[in-house]
Amino acid sequence: MKSISDISKLYDLFERRYGIAIADAQQGSEMWQILKLGVISASNVSKVVAKKGSDTRNTYMANLVAQICTGVFEEINSKYLEWGNFHEDAARSYYEFSTGNIVKELPFVFKDESFRVGCSPDGIVSESRGVEIKCPYNATNFIQFLVDDKIKPEYVWQYQFSLWVMNAESWDFVQYHPSMKKNPMKVLTVYRDEKKWEIFDELVPEFIHDMDQMLNKAGFVFGEQWQRISQNTEVLNDV
Repeated sequence: MKSISDISKLYDLFERRYGIAIADAQQGSEMWQILKLGVISASNVSKVVAKKGSDTRNTYMANLVAQICTGVFEEINSKYLEWGNFHEDAARSYYEFSTGNIVKELPFVFKDESFRVGCSPDGIVSESRGVEIKCPYNATNFIQFLVDDKIKPEYVWQYQFSLWVMNAESWDFVQYHPSMKKNPMKVLTVYRDEKKWEIFDELVPEFIHDMDQMLNKAGFVFGEQWQRISQNTEVLNDV
C-alpha cells in the first residue's frame, strides 16, 4: 500500500508543479476542494464505470470539466451528508475503541503523478489496510448491512477504487448508527477485487481520454485550474 512517504512525495510534486501546498489540507476544507477540482474521485467512480454514452457518465464528465473551466467545486449539501459529517468523528472514535486500531487520517490521496484520480479515505490502520466509515441516515439501511452484509453497489465501487488508488490489500468497511440501542457499529473487512481493478485499468483511462476531448472543445487543458489558482494570491491567502 502507498506509504505516508509515498503520499508526501506526491504532495511535494504537486506543489512544485502547480505552486500550491496541499500537505496540510483537511477533508471538507476549502483547500481539499481545490485539490479535487476536475479529479476523478472514489465517491463518484460508479459514474465512471457506467455505460459509455449514458447520462450518468456524461453528466459526471461535464461536471469535472466545469470544475476545471470555472475553478469552482460545488459539493451537494443534503440532510444525509450533514448527518454523516456530524457523526463521523464519533464513529471513528467508536471504531478505534472497539477494534483497537488507530486511524491515521488523510486528506485526498492521488493515485499517481498525473493527478487525475484519487480518493479521500477516512484513514489507514495498517501497512496494508484502510478504513471507510459510513453513517447512514436511514436506520433501515444500517440494519440491512448489520444482518445481511448488504452494501450499496456504489459503495462497493467506492471502496474498491480506494483500494486501487492506494494499492491496498484490504479495507475495513464500517457503518455506524448512533441511534441503535445495541450494536451501533459493524465492521466488515473487504478485499481487493481483481476483476474490478481490471475494469478500472480499462475504463478510467478511457474516461480521461474522452474528458480531455471535451476539455479541448471547451478550450481548456487539465491542470490549468490549479495554475490559475496559484497565480491568484488572494485566493490562496483566503484558504
